[in-house]
Amino acid sequence: MTRRERDTRPRAATGQAQGGALLDAEATSADGGRFAPEGATAAADLRVLRRSHAALPKSALGLFSRGSMEYQRSQPAAGRRLFLRLLDLPDRTHLLVETLDRAGDFLIRIGRYSDGLELFQRAAARFPLTAVFQQGIGCCAGHLQRHEEAIAASRTALELEPENQEFVTDLGWSLYLAGRLDEAARELQRAVVMDPDDALAEENLRICARAVRSKERRRGPE
Repeated sequence: MTRRERDTRPRAATGQAQGGALLDAEATSADGGRFAPEGATAAADLRVLRRSHAALPKSALGLFSRGSMEYQRSQPAAGRRLFLRLLDLPDRTHLLVETLDRAGDFLIRIGRYSDGLELFQRAAARFPLTAVFQQGIGCCAGHLQRHEEAIAASRTALELEPENQEFVTDLGWSLYLAGRLDEAARELQRAVVMDPDDALAEENLRICARAVRSKERRRGPE
């Protein structure tokens, strides 16, 4: 699996961890698995979030919180509109990049891969030097069986951050899903060499190696 599938914390650059913690604190009722209760309590929570957003119309966190809540209320169209409005905010908006990344992660968690792909693609167009958006494109495209897009995005992420071992792992897995087993094995082996303690890369390599052996058995002796 890709890194985001296993751990959908934002792939934040160094120095952004504090921002991620703030996102968690600000959006606890809306984010990853902590779904709001049903009925009157959920309605009350949504009213609070809407009042908060009205008070802070330029807040990335407000849009993220409201959008997450709409998705959880089975209003995906409303949630999508709110998430895409993040891209209308100016570059200087506090925590904008981190919030876009967290919104994409949220969409991956709930299986809204088409919405996630759209958000990550637009974010990547807006911030072309931010590698984590390419990583998000790769994850969502892979889930949608758009494997060549996933591979291309994974390669772009690596071009932006050549020493990022997580991106090497993701590229290997994208190649594996596309059935390009020999290439996948090479990339996953490289990821394991870069970080021998990375259990995800090691497991992905084992899965790929089994597939390679199975392919060779089916082919039979030459």
